[in-house]
Amino acid sequence: MTRADLVELIGAQLPVDVEDDARSPRQLIEACVEQLGMRISGPRGAHQREGSQRFTLDKILANEARLLELVDARDERSELYGLRDLDVAGLSADQARAVTTIAWLPWLVCPLSAPAGAGKTTSMRALRIGARHSGKRVLVVAPTGKAVDVAVREGAGDTGMTVAAALKALREETLAFNERTVVIVDEAAMVGTAELRALLTATTAAGTKTVLVGDAHQLSPVKAPGGMFAQLCTDLPWTQTLSQVWRMTDPAERAASLALREGGPAPVRKAVGWYAAHDRLRCGDPIAMAADALNAYRADVAAGRDALLVCDTTEIADALNRRLHDELLDTRDPHAQPATISAARGHQLAVGDLILTRRNTPDIPVWDAADNTKTADPVRNGQRWQVLAVDPVHDRIAARRLTDGARTAFSGDYLHQQVTHGYAVTVHSAQGVTAETTHAVLGERASRALLYVAMTRGRESNTAYLYERQAGETVHEHRDQPGLHVLRRGTTGDAVQLVRAVIAHRDEQVHSAHHVAATTDPRQAARHRARPPGAAHPRPAHRQRAYRAWHDQRLEIILERRRWAEQHLHRVREHERSYGLEL
Repeated sequence: MTRADLVELIGAQLPVDVEDDARSPRQLIEACVEQLGMRISGPRGAHQREGSQRFTLDKILANEARLLELVDARDERSELYGLRDLDVAGLSADQARAVTTIAWLPWLVCPLSAPAGAGKTTSMRALRIGARHSGKRVLVVAPTGKAVDVAVREGAGDTGMTVAAALKALREETLAFNERTVVIVDEAAMVGTAELRALLTATTAAGTKTVLVGDAHQLSPVKAPGGMFAQLCTDLPWTQTLSQVWRMTDPAERAASLALREGGPAPVRKAVGWYAAHDRLRCGDPIAMAADALNAYRADVAAGRDALLVCDTTEIADALNRRLHDELLDTRDPHAQPATISAARGHQLAVGDLILTRRNTPDIPVWDAADNTKTADPVRNGQRWQVLAVDPVHDRIAARRLTDGARTAFSGDYLHQQVTHGYAVTVHSAQGVTAETTHAVLGERASRALLYVAMTRGRESNTAYLYERQAGETVHEHRDQPGLHVLRRGTTGDAVQLVRAVIAHRDEQVHSAHHVAATTDPRQAARHRARPPGAAHPRPAHRQRAYRAWHDQRLEIILERRRWAEQHLHRVREHERSYGLEL
């Protein structure tokens, strides 16, 4: 965090009046910053801008240090000996290699790094089959309930729960791990450092293999320190990677998405050049870009496509949602008064509206689409539904979930506080979603991670509508003609310059405090590294030697099995010849 972040954090927690202290609020905050903040970068140079210095807290460093100690734990009982060649037969070469290696690894913490659309769920489905053949069960945990439900529904795990629910169950001793359990942490890059430390403390102590699946180039934890998934992928030589993307139908777009993910001058030129050449980059003022994205979304929906409309801010998403809701009402009988009901943020819901649920809850019953006597997956944050009926008298609505057709009713506080329109959603809500086409409204302050996630949701096409605010567009400024807005649209060249600026200046991949310290001022890393007495993290060379020794031993086992198989086949053939049975 920057010094300004630390000042804001302390200021929000500091009481208005502190008894027996004559210092001003500013003096108190400055004193707290000096006492609590640990600088992990070099001193600010005269040529550097405010915010170049990086700070952290001792608790964050302690959590990171503990994590770095846990990841070297080994237990041969965690190996999945039951994985067969048939289990990985339908995978690509790199998917099969990753799954097979993870299955045989004796290390209890196994990262799997993969870009968007690389088939992470498909790979984990094969690993689950191998785990079951090895007499083990697979538990999927993820930051969001929506991700858990998708993973379990697609066969990546036997059961699932959110990270928060798993940690709560561990504290209450209603969840236990052992060597017969495999834990898959989906969207691991979005798990905060403290939560990841607590989870791995429990799994490694129980001898449970834990597979961390994610992409450090996508979105990071919300309001929590992160960056450890990226560091583990770099530090652990047994980290597995998937390099091929399968989601997009056009191989050239797959390559462009990988170039955008990788960053750097040459890959960025390649990615931006492809998107520009295929008319995937538009730019203009916020209203023009929102209108263009809305028109393109409407056209896709009218053509029967599964279209996704995403925005970088809640404000733009709300504006687009209101517009689409009003258009829905305009299609009805103008003489009839449509029944509507108020939901969160003042949204008005009518029959046919798409809505979004914004909090997990097991308290609302959800019924299976085909059999209304069976329950379905619970209501999750980020799920989209369509309103089937509105009952203003009893303050409730009936809705159908878009993914599986399951039905439920929303009422009371949940309806008024946790349900909004769901035509347009934020990019954070869209991570993990796949559609046919995506239309993304993004501002000049968007990060590369936000752009990358938005441009990898669609199978057929992904288009960015980039807006740049100009002077006179804020609510407190006045135009020459009040109430009149002249739409501004730029050229493809303007869009190229804007997207390059976003990538160059807003590359905000989250890093651990240890990583920042090591890459800016190693002396600060050594000075502030929080470790128990006598503890020492294995050096990279030590990990490399250990992994190489295991790899060579594993290779020798494979070669020995092949020699045995060839000798056995030779003996069988010789036996057949002696009886004249050869063909």
